[in-house]
Amino acid sequence: MYNRKIDITILSTTSHLEDILLKANVSDECLLSIKTINAFAQIDLNNIDILIFDIDGSLDSIQKYSESSLNILCVNQLRLAALTKSIEKNIEDIWLKPFDANLIQFQFQKLIQHLILKRKYRLHQIFLDTVINNVPDLIWFKNLNGIHLKVNNEFCYTVGKTKQDIEGYDHYHIWNIDKAEYEKSEYVCLDTDSIVTQSKKPGVFDEKVEGQRGMRQLKTYKSPIIDDRGDLIGTVGVAQDVTELKNIDTQLELILNTMPFAVMVKDLNECVLNVNPKFEVFFQINKEAIIGRPYHIHETITTNDSNPPNLLFYECDKEIRLQHNDTEIILKIHKEPIYDFFENLVGILYIFREVTVERNFEEQLKILAYTDQLTGLFTRRYLYDYIDKNMTASNINLLYIDLDNFKLINDTYGHHCGDEILKNIGTILQEIFPNDICVRMGGDEFLIVIIGKSCIANLKAKANTLLKTIKTRFSIFPTTQQLSVSIGIATFEDDSPIELDELLKKSDIALYQAKNNGKKQYVVYTPTLEND
Repeated sequence: MYNRKIDITILSTTSHLEDILLKANVSDECLLSIKTINAFAQIDLNNIDILIFDIDGSLDSIQKYSESSLNILCVNQLRLAALTKSIEKNIEDIWLKPFDANLIQFQFQKLIQHLILKRKYRLHQIFLDTVINNVPDLIWFKNLNGIHLKVNNEFCYTVGKTKQDIEGYDHYHIWNIDKAEYEKSEYVCLDTDSIVTQSKKPGVFDEKVEGQRGMRQLKTYKSPIIDDRGDLIGTVGVAQDVTELKNIDTQLELILNTMPFAVMVKDLNECVLNVNPKFEVFFQINKEAIIGRPYHIHETITTNDSNPPNLLFYECDKEIRLQHNDTEIILKIHKEPIYDFFENLVGILYIFREVTVERNFEEQLKILAYTDQLTGLFTRRYLYDYIDKNMTASNINLLYIDLDNFKLINDTYGHHCGDEILKNIGTILQEIFPNDICVRMGGDEFLIVIIGKSCIANLKAKANTLLKTIKTRFSIFPTTQQLSVSIGIATFEDDSPIELDELLKKSDIALYQAKNNGKKQYVVYTPTLEND
């Protein structure tokens, strides 16, 4: 990985030392370039890694070449005693003359290893600095005394200080806070440091600090640093500034809490991530009791502890009915998938909107649409919206009723009289058929729908009762003496179901026959009637 060239210059009048060094067995992690020159004037300090002085002359000249290279001094035993302290601090090693080839090669190998390690160390420093300074989070290294040994650029930016004013200092100095103020505040930085050092385990914490941009909320990841002997020597910390995210969370929480709907957010494992106060009120449950746990709503007949205690009815993914403040409320369920930035499904948003007023209004409209305002009976619309959708013809018997001479009475005595007759007819039908469906088909036509198997004899008996009751009630009044009814009876007697319209048609044919036979009677449908 290293593989860098090392430039070595020998200042000497002979090539003897160069020959010795070329025979040395050095690491293959580097390439050596060795050259010998014989004058100081030829030295280019910009391209020298190791400078070896093997030349007679004043030793003081060594000092001006010592800044950028490793300097080796070759001297004999006599000149060794003449070295001054100022010269010694500028040289890396001393090689004694006359040269012992083996000793020189050994020293040279160690020198190259030292240079490689020094450069690796510097390279690793560059790697570390490059990495931490390109991370958009705060990074710091501390020793066990809480002194910051290294920080990155983001740390400096947050604190508003330079590295020179941070590295080598403790928490109080860096954040401009004294110990007394720290202990009275909500800051927990030093407390979490203690947790990590005492447990010798990584930890994740929420911390608050005050930097040059004001109070900041940090999500801090701290880990102990253990050396090669297993001893704890410090800590490393990485902190994400989540202030803006917290602000967004606060805004979303505010929106969520002020929504007029009950809201629940779940992850893909059906665990609840959040609910709003409206949800807690409607479902009579505390937020803390369900956050992070699955929460399902089932039919009330299902035994399940997670059911809301006030659940009355639940229609999967449509509506739910709850008991709330001693009244029943209806909530409409709306589900919305939640996707992340990469369009991956990450959760589900449930919105429960109260539709009690709307449903009650709809029920009132249905009552108006399904109830004849004059007689109080069901309308033709009810017959087709409910009966036709919920019943099969095999379970239905029909009595189709038409008032005889009603038009004559209505034209003679007026509509007021006619309306009174229709009201009385509605009352009579409800009296005789209290458990059956009584429908005003329109005008002076009525239909009795009898649900369930019924024999012809029973249907005839009920028809006779109606005929007698009409005669008894209306014959005593001069204006209504001519009033009677004709009845067509149709029932299902085959195993093959037919449509309601088909059965209705058969009862109408029987009614028509009763009219032709002189009125004031009933006729039971038979197939032969269609041939007459």
